[in-house]
Amino acid sequence: MPLKFDLNEITESIELDDCYEQLVESKFDSSDDESFQTVAPILKKLNNNKTFLPEILMAELEKHCDVQKQTNKYTPQVIMLKPASKGINFFMRANIWLAKNDPLLTTSGEKSFFYHVPHDHNFSFLTSGYTGPGYASDYYEYDYYDVVGYPGEPVDLSFIERKNLTEGEVMLYRAYKDVHNQLPADELSVSLNIMPSTMFAHLRPQYVFDETCSKIANSTVTSNSSVEPILHLIAEMRDDKSREFMERYATTTCVEEDRFRAVKALVSVENDVDKKSELLESLGIKSNSKLVAELSRQHQSVLGLV
Repeated sequence: MPLKFDLNEITESIELDDCYEQLVESKFDSSDDESFQTVAPILKKLNNNKTFLPEILMAELEKHCDVQKQTNKYTPQVIMLKPASKGINFFMRANIWLAKNDPLLTTSGEKSFFYHVPHDHNFSFLTSGYTGPGYASDYYEYDYYDVVGYPGEPVDLSFIERKNLTEGEVMLYRAYKDVHNQLPADELSVSLNIMPSTMFAHLRPQYVFDETCSKIANSTVTSNSSVEPILHLIAEMRDDKSREFMERYATTTCVEEDRFRAVKALVSVENDVDKKSELLESLGIKSNSKLVAELSRQHQSVLGLV
């Protein structure tokens, strides 16, 4: 369950620029949960300001959303407040949560807005309920380090409670521990986030679980990567230099999913069935990575090489 903070006594409100300046001056460490907690009161003060966000949105519309086009790589429900910048270990955003009876939600589908998609996070972040009753979540906890990470793997998620992110509340989602299945809000709601701009989060996957919250459906690393087509292109070169690179990448690169991608690319360009099996066995199934080994076994079955 995300950490909750008792900040109801804080009634002061601040502007976005003041909030950002205070966060920078605090020099908090977004990769350390204890340090991250210390800036929760600053977010609470911004959350108390009920005029800053409408003013930003009106200014954006007058400028045809030029700032969002330049800085926002998220889905349309996300408003970038302060984008990541060099030397700063965080950025700020607002999230719009459509009500369950909203026609846009009905048309686009709830999963388009990340409802009914149980997931964890490979980073910690602060969130607050800015306005509205807030989206609900079924909260779970689990031992991230007991998981291998392959699709279909059974996972023991411990249900904690169902709860809304209510207006004025501030919580810290903890990396590799908190899992939530977000449910549509009863009414239009908005939350504010302080997000880490870390360059290392991608080294460990963020998992999406099935609707029963009992198995891994996929991971962000597994489902979203431009590495795979690059590896296939290198494998297609079929010369000694590219082969040496691919085999080294398949056994040493720090992202385990990328090791498997290299194995799969090498297998895909090999025409001889026996050599396909040998590659899968030597580089994949006998890998010192449990994840690479299991993904390779699954791929072996898909190719009918068992």
